[in-house]
Amino acid sequence: MVEARMSRNRAWLKLSVRSLLLLGSGIAFPVVLSAQSQQPSSPAPLSTLNEQQRAGRNLFIKNCSICHLPLKTENKSTVESATVGPVLKGLFRREKPLSEQVVRTFILQGVPQKMPGFQYGLEPKEIDNIIAYLNTL
Repeated sequence: MVEARMSRNRAWLKLSVRSLLLLGSGIAFPVVLSAQSQQPSSPAPLSTLNEQQRAGRNLFIKNCSICHLPLKTENKSTVESATVGPVLKGLFRREKPLSEQVVRTFILQGVPQKMPGFQYGLEPKEIDNIIAYLNTL
């Protein structure tokens, strides 16, 4: 009798686990498809960038893009959101925008335990170029 009850409990548990897996895959599959079908925003075409902005873009790609995708969105289901650093699109046009001086300080000094500073890796002119590029996002 005890064995029969344990056998029923195991069967019920297996059925419950299978049901949860099926339900979970039914929920996850549309989310994955949705994320795959979303097109990322496009940066300003290179042809519209001036020389300083193009130089800043190249420096950004070389030094910053490992953690910051410039067009990362707030939608966490997109692949774009898989970066370490904060959203940079519209950095200077937000409700509470950052000033260029604040951004310059972040680039130079970094953020303890989160972002390295580039005071020894970038010249002041290069930081100006990066800021010029960030203004185009």
